[in-house]
Amino acid sequence: MTGGAEKRLHHRFMARLDVRVVSGERVTPGAELTTLDIGVGGARCIAATRFEAGTRLQVSVQLVGGDLAEPAQVTAAAAVLRCDVRPEPHYGVPYEVVLQFLRLDPRDRRMLQGYLNSL
Repeated sequence: MTGGAEKRLHHRFMARLDVRVVSGERVTPGAELTTLDIGVGGARCIAATRFEAGTRLQVSVQLVGGDLAEPAQVTAAAAVLRCDVRPEPHYGVPYEVVLQFLRLDPRDRRMLQGYLNSL
């Protein structure tokens, strides 16, 4: 694809969900992000912490609402595609971070897709 053509393979859903870094390269475990939109292929998030493009992470996403009777959690291996500074006012959350999910356990993938379809 060239000329800025859309590269996303999966639909993204608008959802504010908590994401926690479990482990990663050059990142302190426990760093937190909040999704702006999410799909089974990745997420666009905001964060107080700057992440370097190309950084590999293991993340945990907390699913709440939708058709869930109680909160659920999915984990994914992810890569930071980009991290941009957000314009003011950013209310103490100055970075927009785009994550690509590299690996989702099949059970977690089904759970995430079902959750997103219920939104």
